[in-house]
Amino acid sequence: MPSSKTRIAIIGGGVAGLVVARHTAAKLDTYSLTLFEQTDQVGGTWIYTDETDVDKHGLPVHSSMYKNLRTNLPREIMQIPDFPMTHDEGPSFVHHSVIREYLSDYVKHFNLYPHIKLNTLVKHVEPETLRNGQTIWMITYEDLENKVETTKTFDAVVLCNGHYTVGHIPHIPGIESFPGESIHSHQYRVPEVYSRKRVCILGASWSGIDIAIEVSQYAEKVYLSHNLPEPVDSRMSKNVEQRPGIQSIQGNIFIFHDGSTAEVDNFIYCTGYKFTYPFMSTKVEMRTDNNHVEPIYKHLIHMDYPNLFVMGLPGIVIPFPMFHLQAQYILSILENRIKLPSTEQMREEYQMEKKALLDLGIPLRHITKLKERQWAYYDEIAAAANIASFPPVIRKIYDHSNQMRELDFTTYKNYQYRIIDDENFVVCYCKPC
Repeated sequence: MPSSKTRIAIIGGGVAGLVVARHTAAKLDTYSLTLFEQTDQVGGTWIYTDETDVDKHGLPVHSSMYKNLRTNLPREIMQIPDFPMTHDEGPSFVHHSVIREYLSDYVKHFNLYPHIKLNTLVKHVEPETLRNGQTIWMITYEDLENKVETTKTFDAVVLCNGHYTVGHIPHIPGIESFPGESIHSHQYRVPEVYSRKRVCILGASWSGIDIAIEVSQYAEKVYLSHNLPEPVDSRMSKNVEQRPGIQSIQGNIFIFHDGSTAEVDNFIYCTGYKFTYPFMSTKVEMRTDNNHVEPIYKHLIHMDYPNLFVMGLPGIVIPFPMFHLQAQYILSILENRIKLPSTEQMREEYQMEKKALLDLGIPLRHITKLKERQWAYYDEIAAAANIASFPPVIRKIYDHSNQMRELDFTTYKNYQYRIIDDENFVVCYCKPC
């Protein structure tokens, strides 16, 4: 007899996948779920490894975690709302190992392991339309330990395969003549290897600045190359020099857009990542050009297949809490408590929103960087799913930590926050050890 339960496949065992699994596993009378994870443990990009190329199965290393990384959000607003962090000593910006342990506790607490297939690579996801018009999903996956391939059918698919694995590497004229080592930040692990070197870092977003600060403690010279309209905070070490973007490279001479040059030993691209869905059938339209995924409604739902969901698209957000809302929003759709507009209406609404943002001068690749738009987004999907959004104190801490970062990004991670109630918090500065 066919099961009356809705069969959900979750692809990826990082934070997004685990949060969807937690909410689905709370309703096992309604759902059966399988979470596919290609590595041997859950946690996604929060699993640190010294490996930078391929893993034991010959697959590209998934994680981009570097050894000394600390979070860039305070734990008080980073934690998943229904699972508070017990670690509460010292600064609120914790080492990545704390997050890894937290996620491990989360999986155990909500008893998710029975639903997780580790060492399992999803190879193909194919839609099939039944006579009644319903779309089901055929998922082909391989057990990487015994090389056995299986195909199973599901009623809904949630893509949580992460987007910090395939680095975006812009072409720079003459790069092939550079004799030194060049890596993407995905492969960066420790700063000591740059001891007494002249290092160029391209890109001054979160990782570019973080890595520049680390490397400058060992390198002879760091050139932080970027196209931002203003220089970033000048409180970095004296051996860090900011330059505009790179025009071309001739051997180990880098030529910048202002005509200046520098002799360079090592080069690090901190130029962001690509969204990739290599397992998806060509029947499913998934455009990922310009670091923008379409056609996706509400940053979450595939407009042609309302039982296909894509997690992790918005940037400059509070990701763990956002997943907590998105997961419940997805289940509300599957349970028909949220009625989606037709495909045509979704596309129309999306195009209007997109045009309005482009008209404001926001480039296509930045549309998913929600920034100030994130709060309205959370409130909207929470209201649709009939669940609580976030109390005002979350935004207040977020704004405060951003202000401290703008004041001095070399010290902003030394603050400790404490939530008092839904509106108020206290903050103190912890002197570094």
